Amino acid sequence: MNLRAWRKGSCLLVGVLMLTVTSYAQTEVPFQVEVINVPASAPPGQTRVDLYVAVPFHTLQFLQADQGFQATYSLLVEIYRLEGATQRQFVRRASWQQRVSVADFGATRRRGAEDLSMHTFYLAPGRYVFTVQLEDQATRRLITRTLEVRVRSFDTPIAVGDLLLVARYDSTQHTITPLVGRTVSAERSALQVFYEIAVRRSQRVQLVYELVRPEKRGGWPLVGPLLGIGRGEAYRTVYQHAVWRTLTAGSLVQVHTIPLREGLEAGPYVLRVRVLDAKGEQLAAAEKPFTAVWSELLVHVRDLDEAIEQLRYIAKQKDIAYIKAGRTPEERWQRFLAFWRKRDPTPGTPRNEQMEAFYYRVALANRKFSGRKPGWQTDRGHIIVLFGEPDFVERRQGSQPFEIWYYHRLGRRFIFVDRTGQGDYELLEPIWENPSRIR
Repeated sequence: MNLRAWRKGSCLLVGVLMLTVTSYAQTEVPFQVEVINVPASAPPGQTRVDLYVAVPFHTLQFLQADQGFQATYSLLVEIYRLEGATQRQFVRRASWQQRVSVADFGATRRRGAEDLSMHTFYLAPGRYVFTVQLEDQATRRLITRTLEVRVRSFDTPIAVGDLLLVARYDSTQHTITPLVGRTVSAERSALQVFYEIAVRRSQRVQLVYELVRPEKRGGWPLVGPLLGIGRGEAYRTVYQHAVWRTLTAGSLVQVHTIPLREGLEAGPYVLRVRVLDAKGEQLAAAEKPFTAVWSELLVHVRDLDEAIEQLRYIAKQKDIAYIKAGRTPEERWQRFLAFWRKRDPTPGTPRNEQMEAFYYRVALANRKFSGRKPGWQTDRGHIIVLFGEPDFVERRQGSQPFEIWYYHRLGRRFIFVDRTGQGDYELLEPIWENPSRIR
């Protein structure tokens, strides 16, 4: 996909997890939609708006053709301007048709395969509702998605367009494959962001990239939401990088790569780009919220007995006993799912973010600290499961090596001592008796 044209391409599949009564199965949304404000040439008083639609192959009905298989679908977009709290005024309509061809039937069921299209509109700044309707030509099935959009004004000396996450970027061909939607695979080793920036006159600026994670202030990141503990919301910086650039007058494209050594913890994030002058004053900014989805969750709950046992860090003993008391594996599975449904922060949606975060941390503890026993059963693994990774670790050697884990965002620290010299680090003070607050 050319950086200027963006007409064709495919996006990376993001697994979406759904709780059901009898099974924990993967499901996928019918199609993804995203609207991007672009600070490029536009008629006076209007803004260029690019609409992206990504349709997974599983949504379409493929029919056998002369060569391979083919699916055809049409898209109808209606745009309404929001006037006041409830009134809508029709603005415009657009429609187009897409045809998808593959060589064999197996390709129609390939994980991650999807068709991407884009349409450009020019709209006056304000609040709008976009209604996108997909019709499969083979089945006449209709699917509609609606989203509210704020069209921004770029009538400023310097302006940053909306941020677009990138599934793939080819620096030699200058092409991108957009990642449409607001979910990202937590297992990604890097995150790339694309945007356009417009300046009226050449100037040297500092571009600051930040990836932050919303967390509870004064509470416990995982246990707090589960048990109702936590006060206020703060942002923990996961990544920050600043670079100086001399921007020439006009519209410029930027692609920045954020390295992720161990992927992302499942949950919400905000990606920010800020433009600062030589004095550090902000000239322009843009941000994009998204959610990291851990698609390996299903693997880590296949052993139901172990998954139930791992609840001991967050559940009451009576709750665990109730789940284990199910007479059959099916009944125990239903009770297990019911336990997590009660703690789902977004009921009615396919995903349970609390469940993802918990078992992601269990897997992380196993990966880091497994030895003579599973990592989640070690003291360090216990803390990882409850609080996530520490902000800073201080290590000291000696006859009894020890580590001090600092959680500055929580105002706490935990001290682990290796009394045997065999790497068996024990928590110096029980977590429930002393919170080990940082003084």
